Amino acid sequence: MSDYFKITRVRRKAYFDMQVTHFHPKYEIYYLIEGTSKMFLQDSIYILNKGDMVFIPMNYIHKTSYVNDKAHERIAITFGDMAIPDIKYEGSDISFRKMFTSRPVLHISKKNREYVDELMSRMLSEYNDPDDFSELNIKNIFQELIIFLIRYKNNEYSESLAFSDSVMQNAARYIRANYMNDLTLNEVADYVNISPTYFSKKFKLSTGFGYKEYLNNIRIQEASALLLDTNKSVTEIALDCGYNDSNYFGDVFKRVKGVSPMKYRKNNFKP
Repeated sequence: MSDYFKITRVRRKAYFDMQVTHFHPKYEIYYLIEGTSKMFLQDSIYILNKGDMVFIPMNYIHKTSYVNDKAHERIAITFGDMAIPDIKYEGSDISFRKMFTSRPVLHISKKNREYVDELMSRMLSEYNDPDDFSELNIKNIFQELIIFLIRYKNNEYSESLAFSDSVMQNAARYIRANYMNDLTLNEVADYVNISPTYFSKKFKLSTGFGYKEYLNNIRIQEASALLLDTNKSVTEIALDCGYNDSNYFGDVFKRVKGVSPMKYRKNNFKP
């Protein structure tokens, strides 16, 4: 099986909290089969229920955590650009990509859920027990899923956020807009008009990230793009992303991405 797709089905125990910071250079479709969970996606918070599907763009920071004391189960499909153009009719590629930014959460109604569940199960079966035809069949089933999702216009997702989550979402968006500055926890807490100590606790509870962890991940996300899309030096990029010390920037970058900034640029350079 090639790396076109990775398909997993996982049941999370009650009080599950994703420990690993998660963003990757592939698209992801997250489909909640059972239960309720909370997803922090880039700078927004979503409460997910059974039948909710999330479209996660490439390199978007995301993290799931529990909402209540019950387990939840999900299927996740990750895939690259090469998996999308298999649909041949005009405009489909663009429409599908737009779903990842314009409508990141889609609620699959009860009457359509059985069909989606069946497609997911067939893909999982082929992925977990492959033969010479499995990759081709997964592509065909995935294409069928894409066509269904493009057709599916009735977004029934209307779950509103709790007030505290809404405040923390505003804080996350402020951080994203000001990551290049010397941004302190006190400044962000002041922006949402709560005490720094309470803000620190609530931000972690709502998003799954500590304040500094989220700020660093936003900065490294931006730095990764600059390393690949510009000829700027590592020191220049560090300054652009809010780091006054390029050595500290290098340490943080390696902790998040697993390699140094220069090695990341070398490994991912595309002439």
